[in-house]
Amino acid sequence: MREKPPLSKIIAAVSAVIVFLFVFILLIIWTLRIYEDRRREDLQGEIDKVTAEGGEAALLALGGYEIDNIFYSDDGLILFEEGDKDWLYSADELQNISVYRQCAPSVVEIYTENNLSGATGCGVIISSDGYIVTNTHVVNAGGSLSVKFHDGSVDDAFLVGTDPVTDIAVIRVDDSTRMLMPLAFRSADELVVGQKVIAIGSPYGYSWSQSVGTISALERTVTSSQGVSLSMLIQTDAQINPGNSGGPLLDGKGNMIGLITAIYSTSGSAQGVSFAIPVNTVIEVASEIIRLGHVDRGTLDILCVELNPMIVDYASLPVSEGILISQVIPAGEADSAGLRGGSRAVQYGNSMIYLGGDVITALDDTPVRGYSDYYAFMAASDSGDKVDVTVNRNGDEIVIKNVPLVEQTLENMRWVIR
Repeated sequence: MREKPPLSKIIAAVSAVIVFLFVFILLIIWTLRIYEDRRREDLQGEIDKVTAEGGEAALLALGGYEIDNIFYSDDGLILFEEGDKDWLYSADELQNISVYRQCAPSVVEIYTENNLSGATGCGVIISSDGYIVTNTHVVNAGGSLSVKFHDGSVDDAFLVGTDPVTDIAVIRVDDSTRMLMPLAFRSADELVVGQKVIAIGSPYGYSWSQSVGTISALERTVTSSQGVSLSMLIQTDAQINPGNSGGPLLDGKGNMIGLITAIYSTSGSAQGVSFAIPVNTVIEVASEIIRLGHVDRGTLDILCVELNPMIVDYASLPVSEGILISQVIPAGEADSAGLRGGSRAVQYGNSMIYLGGDVITALDDTPVRGYSDYYAFMAASDSGDKVDVTVNRNGDEIVIKNVPLVEQTLENMRWVIR
C-alpha cells in the first residue's frame, strides 16, 4: 500500500503553487501596466500631433464631436459648442447676441435743433444719474438737444461741456424717474491687436446697428475734420459710418473700451479704417467736464512737426526722434523762455515748415520720441505749469528750464503739422 506524503509536504507544495500563481499574476499586471503606459504615451503623442496641427477642434472631431466654434476667455476657460443641427447659433454668434442685448439699451441717439429729422450721432450712458458721453462734433456746440433711448422714448438734454481737443462732450438727461443703464468700462491698457471688438451706433440713421471687427492697431494719431490731431486712438476694421460717432466700441464681454470718433475715407463712407478714443481718455476727460464744465490742459505755444526719416535725412539732423520746432509764437511763453524755431523754409506736404530749429527730445526728463509722447505728457498737464524742455540744438543737448505752458485750445492744436 502506497504511503501518503506527510501533511507538511502537502502544505509546502500548495504554498509554492500559491506563491507561483501570485508572482505570475503580479508579472501579468506589471506587463499590462507597462503596455498601458506605452499605449498611453503613444496615444498622447498622437493627441499632441493632432492638437498641434488642428487645435482642440480637430482633437474633438477625432472623437466624433464636430465643433463649430471655440471661445477662449481671459481666464483661460475654453467653451466648446457642438456642431449639431439642433444648435441655432455658434458660440461666437451667441457672444455677439449677448453683447448687443446687454449694451444696446445703454446707447442713445442724439438730435440737435438744427437736425431734428435725423440723429447727428450717438451717445453712451455713463452714469445712472443721466450723464451721457459723446463727440464734440455730434452736439455742434450745444443749443437745444434731445435724446432718443433704445425703447423709443425721447427726452430733452442739456450740454454739460465739451473738449474739442479730444472730440469728447458730455450731455445730461435730467429725468430722475428714468432707469438708466450705464456701460461697464475696461481699461484700454489691456487691449491687444487682433482682439475682437463690437460697435453699436446708428450709421446713416439705421438705429442701433451692430458691427463686428477686430482691433487693427493701437496708439494711432489722426487729424480730425477740424484740423486737430487726435492721438492714442484705437484703430478698428469694424464697419463704422457717419452716424456711428459717439457710440461705444466694446470688447467681447460688453465692456466699453473706446468711444467711436472718426473714419478715414476718401468717399465719406467706411473703407475699413475707423478710430475710437480709448476709454481711459474718455473717463478722464468726461470727469473733468462734469466737474468743471471744460478741460484745462497745457501745451507749448510752438508750431511743431514730428521727426521722420525724410526730415532727418534732408535736414542732416543729429537725432532721429523727437519734435522739431518749426516756429515759436513771437513774444509768447516758449519764445521768451528761449526755445528756437527754424529759419529755412521748405515745403512739407501741404504745409510749409522751417528747418534749423530746436528738436524737443524730453519734457521734465520724460523722453519725447514723437507726437504720442508729446500728447501724453500734455494730457497730464495744466495751463500755467512750468516744464523743463530738453532740446537738441545743432548737435548740442540743452535744457531750457521752467518753460510756462499755455492753455490747449482748438486753434493752437492746429499748429501741429502733419
